[in-house]
Amino acid sequence: MANFCTQCGKALAAEARFCTNCGKEVLESVEKMPVTGPAFSDKRQKVLEGAKSQKEKSIIYIALAVLGILGLVSFFESLPSMVNPIVEQQPVISEPFDYPATPVRMRPAGAVVRDGKIIFSLEELKKNKFIRFDYKSSGTSLPLLAYISGEGKVITAVSVCEPCNSTSFHIKGEELVCNSCGTTWEVNSLNGVSGSCQKYPPDAVPSVVVGDEVHIDEKTVAAWRRRI
Repeated sequence: MANFCTQCGKALAAEARFCTNCGKEVLESVEKMPVTGPAFSDKRQKVLEGAKSQKEKSIIYIALAVLGILGLVSFFESLPSMVNPIVEQQPVISEPFDYPATPVRMRPAGAVVRDGKIIFSLEELKKNKFIRFDYKSSGTSLPLLAYISGEGKVITAVSVCEPCNSTSFHIKGEELVCNSCGTTWEVNSLNGVSGSCQKYPPDAVPSVVVGDEVHIDEKTVAAWRRRI
């Protein structure tokens, strides 16, 4: 577009600063204005759309994370019980209760072998909660233990922490504890909790309650062999 001198009306070159006819200084007729044209609008729209898209992605990611967590929870809840199958089938002999935070020590108890069964007193177990006794036959001796779980079940097992060769334990709160290495297992399930020997809890053996006695099959104990 041609520019004209505002004083004499002569046409001016685009780059002229003074009129060549009258010498008047040429003033800029077009002020620099903020960019508000189509290009600016398009850029602003893209920025806004980008921010909106990022927000939507964040919401989707959060929703997927929540669904994933719920899926994992559902999966683990659907898994079969991790309780030792022998412990699972043990008889209930008392109401559920909680062991104290102070250690409950093993108490020595008597046991006899009769008619192919290792037998000890149910009343003695109820009184002491945690007992130890020995199975002796043909020159062999194997320590056994029995305790009442927090669920009220009678748990009978070989009283050996095989990796460290300890034969004594105590119960503290919800855990069975090896007196030698300090490894702990859950009282109710014999699942490992902590320590270097937790893969080898006292090896559970089945038992049944007959009247005022607890019976363990002698053959099962006689056939027992170390797992490591």
